[in-house]
Amino acid sequence: MAGRLLVLSLLLATSAWAQIERGVQSAGRIRIRVILSDHAPCTTSTHVSLIGNMGFSLAETSTNGECIATFFDVPSGKYRVALSGDVVNTDNGEIEVAGLQDVEVRARRAADSASSFTGSPTFVSVADLHVPTSAAKEFGKANQMIARAQWSKAADRLHKAVTFYPSYAAAYNNLGAVYSQMGDAADARSAFQQAISLDDHLAAAYVNLARLDFAEKNFTGAESLLNKESGLGTPSADELNLLAYAEMTNQHFDQAIETSRRAHASQLSHHAFVHLIAAHVYEQLAKITESVAELQTYLREDPTAARADEVKKAIATLQAKITNTNETSGPS
Repeated sequence: MAGRLLVLSLLLATSAWAQIERGVQSAGRIRIRVILSDHAPCTTSTHVSLIGNMGFSLAETSTNGECIATFFDVPSGKYRVALSGDVVNTDNGEIEVAGLQDVEVRARRAADSASSFTGSPTFVSVADLHVPTSAAKEFGKANQMIARAQWSKAADRLHKAVTFYPSYAAAYNNLGAVYSQMGDAADARSAFQQAISLDDHLAAAYVNLARLDFAEKNFTGAESLLNKESGLGTPSADELNLLAYAEMTNQHFDQAIETSRRAHASQLSHHAFVHLIAAHVYEQLAKITESVAELQTYLREDPTAARADEVKKAIATLQAKITNTNETSGPS
């Protein structure tokens, strides 16, 4: 098994403070402001990582409502700022730390959450003809609050909506999504489960529950929920991404390959990440040539990805393995 986890071990960053050379002077505090192309507000789903010159993530944190991430005791030197969660870099993110300072990095909204599978919860804005006007009015006001990332106010409105109409499944889903944004996983789970009990065809609630399972590393639960959601209609490429990752983690390799292909076909230009999933699965199955092909496809589809350098290293290592295998099995 030692050589069978190569791809993910190269692609998943780990903390490496211990590898920083001794004697480097601390720069103290550095603040990084994320500038979004659509000028939208940031949420706690926006993650900021500092990548050192050895390619490891030295520290990671989330942005606040002003799109600022703050790091303390950062050693002087050159770094790359990598964004994940609900945004991706639009510049190279390279900075040089030499003292207390503020820096800016450019970003855009991500079509998927390739580096953070919990991602942002799914809200719904469906209209129900059976909903009383009083409840629908509160639901509409809550959506306005949600658009402004005013989570506490949105929760208050949604509580009023379900008080007026206790069978309001969409309101319970959105309440759970708001709780997720506020970091309250227990109340979020309760609200999503209530939404499903009221409407077992509300796909968004299944996806949101699955995201909570991902956060808790309950991949079996996540796979089950996403399969149920998939059976309700045509899942989005985002949801297929999540399902493929859960299947891979649960060692359901055939299903993971099939789901990756479905995600790839559904929205090619925005879901290159599925090729990393497929590459890992093929490596687990000792199909190294197929694994390399998936990684090469990933680079063709997303050549400026933050993972590009790690993927190139993985390709080189796997190609060397193919060469060594061929030499060993060749004529003596």
